[in-house]
Amino acid sequence: MKLNCSSEKLERYIKLLDMQNEAPEIVYYPSLFCQLSLPMARTDEGLFTRDSGQIEMQLRTTCQLPYGSIARRILYYTANHLTQNGTVNWPKSQAALLKAMTLGNSGTDVKRFKTQFNALSNTRFTVIRDGHQIIDDAFLFQRLEMPDQTKAFPQLSEAIKKHIYQSCTPLSKSAVEALIKTPFAFDLYTWLTWRAVSLKKPMTRISWRQLHSQFASNQNLSSFKQSFKRQLMLVMQAYPAITDKVFWDQSILTLKRYQPHIQPYQRQKAIHK
Repeated sequence: MKLNCSSEKLERYIKLLDMQNEAPEIVYYPSLFCQLSLPMARTDEGLFTRDSGQIEMQLRTTCQLPYGSIARRILYYTANHLTQNGTVNWPKSQAALLKAMTLGNSGTDVKRFKTQFNALSNTRFTVIRDGHQIIDDAFLFQRLEMPDQTKAFPQLSEAIKKHIYQSCTPLSKSAVEALIKTPFAFDLYTWLTWRAVSLKKPMTRISWRQLHSQFASNQNLSSFKQSFKRQLMLVMQAYPAITDKVFWDQSILTLKRYQPHIQPYQRQKAIHK
């Protein structure tokens, strides 16, 4: 694996290696977004579609679609701060939320956060599973405006709460923290973690075109393949069980059955803060 020798990337690489010997702290991410990710990069399109072959997700907006690391951090935060009645236990201030998501409180970070929070709030989600529409043009949150210091953060809409946040995949917190800065690597990690429990056959083969429909953003097929391979090498450092279990050739990615990153005995009921 070729490394970019910037101090930040080298530090992250060392962290990925170190975490292999750690007992994982368990966190969660919505299973739907493990299968079908948000856009990785900015797009000016008003309609964005992901399709796994069994489930399809459509994102519609008249503003800007959510994308990148911060949008994923917001989804991740909400999944790990749900109360028993399904409400999100938001912090009391925007500054506290930024800190909880490991973001700074500079003007740049605040602007990036508000942009992505507004984008998520103003995007309508439609989800079709096995030919049946289970979410019909629903907003993620109950109200659309971006909260300021005097307003409470919005709660999840009933449709999203019922059909997305009731099914979450357990992940390793240290792996999430190491990878979430890189949306493609994070998406591959959550997908491979989710796939671990659904690999019933010794070998599962997936076409590159299918993977392109699930993950690509503003990439042709050839560029997507190269990016996929590079990010997969990074994910292997955080999730060593997939090493020598994921193979590719010109037209097919092959998954050989591998161990879940969070073993069944390690799973616990989410402790919501």
